[in-house]
Amino acid sequence: MAICPHCHHKLCEANVNHDNRIVALSFSALLMLLSSMFYPFLSFSSNGITQTITLPDAARILFNYDSELLGLFIDLSIIALPMSLLIILIPLHLGILKTLPQGIARRLLKFTLAIEPWIMSEIFLIGVLVSMVKIMSLADISFGASFWAYAGFVFLYIAALVHLNRPRLWAQIKPEKKLEGVEHAKRAIDENIKACHVCHQLCTSNICQRCHTKTHVRNPHSVQKATAWLITSIVCYIPANVLPIMNTTSLGDETPSTLIGGVILLWKSGSYPIAGIIFFASVVVPLAKACVLSFLCIMVTKPANRHTKSYTRIYQLTEFIGKWSMIDVFVVAILVALVQLGNLMSVTPGLGIAFFTVMVICQMMAAHSFDPRLLWDSPKNKSSETKT
Repeated sequence: MAICPHCHHKLCEANVNHDNRIVALSFSALLMLLSSMFYPFLSFSSNGITQTITLPDAARILFNYDSELLGLFIDLSIIALPMSLLIILIPLHLGILKTLPQGIARRLLKFTLAIEPWIMSEIFLIGVLVSMVKIMSLADISFGASFWAYAGFVFLYIAALVHLNRPRLWAQIKPEKKLEGVEHAKRAIDENIKACHVCHQLCTSNICQRCHTKTHVRNPHSVQKATAWLITSIVCYIPANVLPIMNTTSLGDETPSTLIGGVILLWKSGSYPIAGIIFFASVVVPLAKACVLSFLCIMVTKPANRHTKSYTRIYQLTEFIGKWSMIDVFVVAILVALVQLGNLMSVTPGLGIAFFTVMVICQMMAAHSFDPRLLWDSPKNKSSETKT
C-alpha cells in the first residue's frame, strides 16, 4: 500500500481480486432493488383512511405538484443510477473490459465511476426513518415488504462498493505504465509529472495514455470554479432557510413549515436525536462547508505550514459528508408522497426545498472542483494551477 508522505492519504493498495464477491453482491443488490419497486413501501393510516405508496411514488407525486426537477433528481439518485451501476458492475467484474474495444471500454468505465458520487440510496433510507419519526405521532405507520427489500439493497450495494478495486479495472483496459527517464524528486510537480484525475495514471504528456483524458499538473482554475459554485450555494442558502420547504394541510388549514421550523417542532415533540440530526445535516453542515471551502480558497495563496495537513483532512471530511445534507430533501419527498388524505391531512412541497436541493448540489460541485494539492504548493508554483 502506498501512502502520501505529506497528508498520509492512501494512494493505492494491494491488487486484491474481489471479482466473484462483487458480482455476487451486485446481483443480490439488483434483485433487492427490483423487488422494492413493485410492493407496498409505506402505509399511513389516520381516522380510518389509509394511504399506501410504492417506492416510485416518492418521485411521481412530486411531478403532480409541478416539482419535476426535484422528482427527476430523486428518481435518478435512488433508482435509476444505482440500478445502472449495479447492472454495469456485474459484467465489468466478469472480464468484459478485456473483450471490448478500448474506446468503448474506456467510456464505459468512465461513466461507471462518474455516477457513483450521485447515488444517494443510503441517505434516502435515513430520510425515510426520519420522516417516520416526524409523523408517527399523527397516524399509524407500517413498513411494507418493499421497504425491507430496499434496506437490504442498500446494505448489499455498500458492501459491493467497499470491495471495488478501481485500479484493477483500469489495468484490464491497459496496464499502468511506469515512468522512465524521470529523476527522483521530492514532489511530482518538480518534474512536471501529472496524475490523471480519472484513472490516476502518472504521465508527462498532456493526454493520459490509458483513458485519453486531458491531464494537468493542477486542476485548471480550481479556485475560481470552487468559488463560483460556492457563491451560488450561498445565494441559495438564504431562500432555502427562509421559504417553506413544505406546506401541511390539516382539516382545511394550511401551515407552511420552514427548515428551522421543522427542527423546532421535532424538538418540542421530544424527538431530540432526530431534531439534532436534521439541524446538524441541513443547517450546520451546509454553513460549515461554505465557511471551510471559503477558508481553503484563501489558504491556497499562503505557503504550506505545519497546519496544512489538518487543512487537507478537513477538506476530505467536507467532501465526504457533502451529500448527507440531502436528508431533508428525501424527508419532504416521503412526506409529500405518503401524507395525501385530502383536506383531512396532506403535505405539499414548498419552494424552499428546490433552493435547498440546488444549494447542496452546488456545494458538492464546489468541493469536487477544489484541488487540495494547491494547499501544499510553494508560492512560486501557485501558477501551476493553470498549467496544462
